[in-house]
Amino acid sequence: MKKQSQIGTRKSQILIVGAGPAGTSLAIRLAQKDFEVVLIERETFPRHKLCGEFISPECLMHFADLGVLDKILSAGGERITETRFYEPGGHSLVVPSKWFGGHGYALSLSRAEMDLHLLDRARSVGVKILEDTSVTEILSGKNGIYGIKARVGHEKTIDISAELFVDATGRSRVLSKLSGKHGSSQKSRVTGPKPLYVGFKTHLKYANLEKERCEIYSFRGGYGGLSPIEGGVANLCFLIRASIAREFNGNADKIIEDVIFKNNRARATLKYAEPVRDWLAVSIDSFGARDLNPALNLFSVGDSAAFIDPFTGSGMLMALESAELLAESIASPHLSKEMISETYRLKYKQKFERRLRVCSLLRHMAFVPNLARFTIFALGLSESSREILARLTRPRFPIDE
Repeated sequence: MKKQSQIGTRKSQILIVGAGPAGTSLAIRLAQKDFEVVLIERETFPRHKLCGEFISPECLMHFADLGVLDKILSAGGERITETRFYEPGGHSLVVPSKWFGGHGYALSLSRAEMDLHLLDRARSVGVKILEDTSVTEILSGKNGIYGIKARVGHEKTIDISAELFVDATGRSRVLSKLSGKHGSSQKSRVTGPKPLYVGFKTHLKYANLEKERCEIYSFRGGYGGLSPIEGGVANLCFLIRASIAREFNGNADKIIEDVIFKNNRARATLKYAEPVRDWLAVSIDSFGARDLNPALNLFSVGDSAAFIDPFTGSGMLMALESAELLAESIASPHLSKEMISETYRLKYKQKFERRLRVCSLLRHMAFVPNLARFTIFALGLSESSREILARLTRPRFPIDE
């Protein structure tokens, strides 16, 4: 007789809010394990998202498990065989994609395209999807959260009940924040911290960029990444200190001209590039781990659980991995909700604690041009040291297990 999780299958509903790679891949995995899943997304797909749009080699194995690999690979994205890091003077070092295993190459594909394929797959395996739907309130009692109120479009309001809830809304952490306001342990409604950084993203034509290469540029107070995607354009995404962004009133074009072009390689690559769509911008107040179980019956995945620095190119992978860990924990036989929480915490710590610590150190290096210059010089002297450091931003080596 097949063992079942104590929360049941099919008769027990799981509500996931946020249809990015973390939320949608979790929905697919749970549906494949015979759970009833509702996935809520405030946008209507396809939609563009601020993202480096870099899919590391290990992600492709997850796409195979999810049943979308063939469609993702045929969507027109560019295969990336190396990432090259440039300090302001133009010196660089290279990190080959083959170091991270998988298929031996990374993929650069727009989020609009990738997320749409994942959402279509979720729908095909039985996930109920509500687009253009925003959560407005959490319903909770002595046994934790039991439902939410949501607005569909601009007028209709609905109530949805479930047994477990998942916050996959990224850095905004919508459910986690609402649970703090409406949960049994009331938190003061104070204004959040001022953002430390601002991220910008657009697609460009006429960028002087080689195919199969992702380039990372260090500059005053930040760094940026450029990679070719489908349609003959390139994705430019950069992160900069909020104080510097304010110097230019948030004008991305002025920041490129007066700050990013201080990096010789960035200037050579982007001098004649032109945006083909409006800039997207988002503020970022912190990096690192968040609460995995912010309220009874509520779990977080992806950027809602921890925001890893985009510098490492592992954000997409971490989203997919955290969803896999939570799906395994929910489906574990005979686990109570409390045990699901504990199992998820232990698995998460084991998989990501070291990675987050290493990425924090790399972030501090990336934001200081002189330190970036020294690091690139030092690592350029030893390929083995460079490979070890790069691999520390990913799942553990087999030798570590």
